[in-house]
Amino acid sequence: MIPELVADKLERLVSEFEALEKPIDRVKKLLHYATFLSPMDESARVSENRVAGCTVEVWLEVKMDDNGRMRFKADSDSEITKGFCSCLIWMLNGAEASEVLAVKIEDLAAMNLGSPIKAQSRVNTWQNVLISMQQRTSDLVSEKNGESP
Repeated sequence: MIPELVADKLERLVSEFEALEKPIDRVKKLLHYATFLSPMDESARVSENRVAGCTVEVWLEVKMDDNGRMRFKADSDSEITKGFCSCLIWMLNGAEASEVLAVKIEDLAAMNLGSPIKAQSRVNTWQNVLISMQQRTSDLVSEKNGESP
């Protein structure tokens, strides 16, 4: 089960996108979310921060703060992908590692993003960014506990 804070944010995101009947309106909503994504330093746009498997360039920084909360930054050369990243960061930034790890790609499916032609590519982007966030979170938890990632 997803902890309540993240679950509430997820429910809000799903509601926002479900209310939009036309695919173009959902894309516009993603573009709107892209405007909220904080800029990433050029120095962070390096290969070790790349998200594998995306059809566009995506970079992701994942850190754990002193209170054990996860902190995320992301960037992309695609505005739509920036919107995806912004949604995920809004939902997960400041969450505990267990909250980040509890989210499933199926939880995002109700947002019904993408046109029929591009749908699989966009679903893959969501999935790849979320998987990267979760893998890097898991690695940081392992490091904190003195384990090998």
